[in-house]
Amino acid sequence: MPLFERYIGIDYSGADKPRSKIKGLAVVQGSMYSPASLVYPSTVSSLTSRTSSDKDHLWSREEVYLWLRDQLLSSQERMIIGIDHGLSYPLSVLQQLELDQWDDFLKWSYQTWQTTRLTMKQSKEQAHYTNSIAKRLVEREFVPSTKSVVDLDRVSGMQGAVSYSTHTGLAWIYRLRYWQKRHGMNIHFWPFDGKIIPKDHHVIVEAYPSLYKRRMITEPHLSNISTYSEHERDAYYIAAWMQERDQEETLAPYLSLPTLSRAEYQLSLLEGWVLGCL
Repeated sequence: MPLFERYIGIDYSGADKPRSKIKGLAVVQGSMYSPASLVYPSTVSSLTSRTSSDKDHLWSREEVYLWLRDQLLSSQERMIIGIDHGLSYPLSVLQQLELDQWDDFLKWSYQTWQTTRLTMKQSKEQAHYTNSIAKRLVEREFVPSTKSVVDLDRVSGMQGAVSYSTHTGLAWIYRLRYWQKRHGMNIHFWPFDGKIIPKDHHVIVEAYPSLYKRRMITEPHLSNISTYSEHERDAYYIAAWMQERDQEETLAPYLSLPTLSRAEYQLSLLEGWVLGCL
């Protein structure tokens, strides 16, 4: 029996301002009964999005947060949400910051970077930080081609840089965590809240589109996304892979992480993990 009823993939971007509508953001959603397809901001219908000459069909980071928060508050269908940015730092950097709890890290990140109101460039100018090229365990062992989530100085403001996406995305994760703790929102932040997930909780995971893309370059997937942009395709790969695995009842092992040693699992509670890596 599938674990979830809705599957949401979000391709993220750290470009421009928090309220700027940007091409690098995309949201795709599937369900038990419908294939993964694009979701647009509520002000625009899917019929007009492709013919619109302005940016109304694009998302801003604030809009993605508000839409996701509302979905988490109102949906009666259990959801899993995969987001394409880091959810924590490498252990070595956390130790330098004297942070040994994920919640303390989220609070520090929110207060330090202030990316719910600043661009990443502005944030770097006001923050006190030391650049690093360190990687987390999951990046070193499973997705070595990815860049470090803390390497902010070698990207030249590049829109697709995972470090920029991570630092602009974490502030909104902190806000969702606030809703979870203060208002009883049923969210499980995986793996930080543990590998035993309450059956009535939605799940938020870190996703890596390239990992899923290699497994999905077949029909019907290619025909489904023939008109999609690169960012829309990445969001599709996240949602469709989770949907496909869950419908085949093979998603559970990826959430329970049975191949990790006890020490590796304990490290994942602080550094995080990428769904799909075993």
